[in-house]
Amino acid sequence: MPDYTTADSERAKSSIKSLNFELTNLTPSAMVTMFEIDLNKLLETKEITLGEDAAQVGFPGDVNDGILRFHNNIKVFNSFIIWQGYEYYPAPIIAEGFEATTKGTLPRPTLSLASQSQTGIDQLALLRNEIRKFGDIIGAKVTRRRTFAKYLDRRNFVGAGAGATFKNIGNIPIPQGYEPDPYAELPKDVYFIERKDTENKSILSYELSSVLDLEGTKLPKRMIVADKCVWQYRGLGCWYQDGKSDIINAGTAEEKTVVPLLEKAELASLPGVPSNLTLQPSEATGLPKQAVPVANDKDERISTLLGGTGPALAVKDDLGLWDKSTTYEKGDYCYLLKENIKYYFVSKGAIGEGAAAIPNLGKVPPNSEFWIADECSKSLTGCRMRWGAGTVGKVEPGAGCPIQKGELPYGGFPAANKMSRQQ
Repeated sequence: MPDYTTADSERAKSSIKSLNFELTNLTPSAMVTMFEIDLNKLLETKEITLGEDAAQVGFPGDVNDGILRFHNNIKVFNSFIIWQGYEYYPAPIIAEGFEATTKGTLPRPTLSLASQSQTGIDQLALLRNEIRKFGDIIGAKVTRRRTFAKYLDRRNFVGAGAGATFKNIGNIPIPQGYEPDPYAELPKDVYFIERKDTENKSILSYELSSVLDLEGTKLPKRMIVADKCVWQYRGLGCWYQDGKSDIINAGTAEEKTVVPLLEKAELASLPGVPSNLTLQPSEATGLPKQAVPVANDKDERISTLLGGTGPALAVKDDLGLWDKSTTYEKGDYCYLLKENIKYYFVSKGAIGEGAAAIPNLGKVPPNSEFWIADECSKSLTGCRMRWGAGTVGKVEPGAGCPIQKGELPYGGFPAANKMSRQQ
């Protein structure tokens, strides 16, 4: 089926010009209003298809796309009408409250369906069947579409060839000045079913709300903060984590070997990994080759906190997931895995000296007597200590990493700071 959502510029200009003329015409063609009720989100939760239910109620039409289509122009078209190749079936629908106001509140229209016999091979019977099955259709998307009768598909009017003049075909008259144009359509009104307003023997009414009129939704989703990064350290957006694979959910039926951070992001690799290079599996993830522990949340370097006598952290191996049976020497580091994010800790070694020394065997992080937590201050300084250019940043990006040293993935907005203006 052709895609009528886009048109070339000349066709779009022609359709808009014709539509504007009809809107200002003193004797316009009849306005045709159609409705689409998209049940796909509800169908996904039940793992069923609308086509299966259509067969049960005896509906012969094609509803495999999960959308029910109606029109309420019963006095003009007492049968289905065809618009952009889709069939819209007649139904006693009353839609009110779509008018926009200047009071600053969004319209909350109502969609009312008259109750009729449960029998009949129409989409309304199929809709009632879905309402009974789901208990309700709260959350379904409702789209109101409007055009003029003169623009409807040629298939609506038998014998309406090019240059046809006004005449009656059965009970459906061919509109005056008939010129089918699938692009001549008023802007769509898209709403979602918010709640059931009325239900009795004669009518079923729902209140609709705009996609922008959602309870509990706060805008902006991401706050504009100047001096603090909003990304979770070593998490999504920060990406300061190596691309090595790990076993998650060990010992369970869901055990698998993955790159935890990419598993959390539901990605196979970071966007922008070069496709013209032969990369090792860990480099092909786009994550850094190495992302060693650097500092605490006060930007104090861990090597300094260890007294500056321990081995250089940059050349030590990641000892992996913390193991209660391992004794960690000073400068060794390991991690705990939580929600597919690695939290690193650097060992302080044993406490005390000689025979009185207490090893850190079995001492689980983040016990601050035995461990220093690798944390980020969420500041630009903390970001530079990891991703900074030259010797400042300790990251080793690797050939496949789309973020190179000096390209700070900082989640704050430094330019949002107030700046003084000298007069």
